[in-house]
Amino acid sequence: MERSGPILKERLFGLTNGQGNHGEDVKEYYYYLDSTPTHSWMRYLYRYPQAAFPYVDLVETNATRGRSAFEYELIDTGVFDEDRYFDVFVEYAKAEPEEILIKITAHNQGPDRAPLNLLPTLWFRNTWSWIDQEWRPSLEPDIADPEHAVICAWHPEMGERWMFAEGSPTLLFTDNETNSERLWGQPNPTPWVKDAFDRHIVKGESNAQ
Repeated sequence: MERSGPILKERLFGLTNGQGNHGEDVKEYYYYLDSTPTHSWMRYLYRYPQAAFPYVDLVETNATRGRSAFEYELIDTGVFDEDRYFDVFVEYAKAEPEEILIKITAHNQGPDRAPLNLLPTLWFRNTWSWIDQEWRPSLEPDIADPEHAVICAWHPEMGERWMFAEGSPTLLFTDNETNSERLWGQPNPTPWVKDAFDRHIVKGESNAQ
């Protein structure tokens, strides 16, 4: 997840087929830099603007352009002016098939100091909403190691896995559920919904679920 502007988004932002003057189009910059043939090591770059992400500008300006015109890209909005962006490098290295090290390195390319919050995310794909199943996978702090930030992930078919974080970051948890009440006025099946991260981090709601 990443924040740049008024929301915390969980995937790359782009235009739908009807919004883009040349069809569907992702409006962000990311690069797969390197990888071994077995994917035992991979390196990725995401270019993250320090200014608020121009969602409305990208949608509205592209809507005014016909098929014969150039697409209006993220760099055209001015958010990268004066090199005010972060280069965020993510590296994956496998020691074994189920032992993976993830290293995230961020470089401020701008002329001034700028804040940056990194939110590595561990989640289970929501399949329990599609079928009638009594169980759900779980993520919870590993109380057996209270001095470190460790998450225990449990799934009935895959068993237990652990995520270890360097340092002592704050761990945040919620369910991978869409906030149906907010979007469609329908009751939520659980009080814990995934936009709680947005409300907690961006909106400052310390009790968001």
